[in-house]
Amino acid sequence: MLELRAVPPVNVAPPSTVLVVDDNPVNLQVLVRTLDGAGHRILAARSGQAALEIARRVKPDLILLDVMMPDMGGFDVCKALKAEPAMQETAVIFLSALGDVEDKVSGLSLGAVDYITKPIQPEEVQARVSNHLVRLYLERELRHSRDRLDHELAKAARLQQQLLPRVLPSHPALTFGPFYRTSRHAGGDYYDVLDLGDERFAVVVADVSGHGASAAIVMAMIRSVLHTPAGSSDDPAAVLAYLNRHFRYLWDDAIFATALYAVIDAKTGSLRIACAGHPHPLLVRHGKAVAPLPVNATVPLLLMELDHIPWSEHQLQPGDRLLFHTDGITDRENTAGVPYETERLSSALNAARGFPTPVAVDCIVADIELFASGHEADDDQTLLMVGFR
Repeated sequence: MLELRAVPPVNVAPPSTVLVVDDNPVNLQVLVRTLDGAGHRILAARSGQAALEIARRVKPDLILLDVMMPDMGGFDVCKALKAEPAMQETAVIFLSALGDVEDKVSGLSLGAVDYITKPIQPEEVQARVSNHLVRLYLERELRHSRDRLDHELAKAARLQQQLLPRVLPSHPALTFGPFYRTSRHAGGDYYDVLDLGDERFAVVVADVSGHGASAAIVMAMIRSVLHTPAGSSDDPAAVLAYLNRHFRYLWDDAIFATALYAVIDAKTGSLRIACAGHPHPLLVRHGKAVAPLPVNATVPLLLMELDHIPWSEHQLQPGDRLLFHTDGITDRENTAGVPYETERLSSALNAARGFPTPVAVDCIVADIELFASGHEADDDQTLLMVGFR
């Protein structure tokens, strides 16, 4: 159920708590009267130390703070407040008879949002207080909206994770090692291993263009189709053609999907594979350098009618490994903006030859993170290693 709340007009400050600080009782009284009647809770303090104690206790939304006070000046009060995490959002407006630019810059550099020169003009004080309170309100609403959106996207990501295989099929001749990470919450990458029966297995890796909710929805739809009898067969080209026709209604949208569909016969080592615009898997073979598997390919899916989708056939040898991946792996950038690229992925794959399949995947992921040096990924990342014994 959606919660409906009354939202004040953007040019009207919502009821807030304002602390007025001035060592002169007449000035203090004038400021309180100026703000009275606007619906705000007005608090008053006649010294910097008293202002600190009140602010720490009630956490006001805005403070009108006199600069020149005998015990503790306004600049020192502001510096002490801004050093406390709980007071970071509090808006501070300095009040001073000093109108020099240097004084104003000094105050603003401490974290104040404005500077009013004495003698004050009531209309100016009212307008500036109202403007800053409105700004605070809108910033808080924006943060709350962002937090709610993040919460919803996080739930969507958890649901999407359930669409991925929790346990991959088991066979004495095959080993599998997956890695999957979205760039932000839900994403458009997808991988799966389907048991087709008679010791045949379909390996699927797909990448929907874009990020976020739209890509995740299309990814979920592709997954649903692949788990129907028509979507999971031992004919790779027919499966990709079926996917493309099934989503004909998306052809005119600005979205597409790259995909690989491979069928492995665990008894014979036969591999049949069809590719629609997707990065080729990397082949690890004893005595050979790591290299992309030669694959006949067509354009990505969901763009247009595909009259013919080619496919390739290969014979796996004992000890072979295939690393399927999405371009989020090779496009991953470090802090200097340099991409990881296929060459480094091949080197990491070669270095992990001697490890079991799942451990080899972990080694590759560790190398990617070492390369990125903490730089966040801009795209979803998927690895799926298949070993043939």
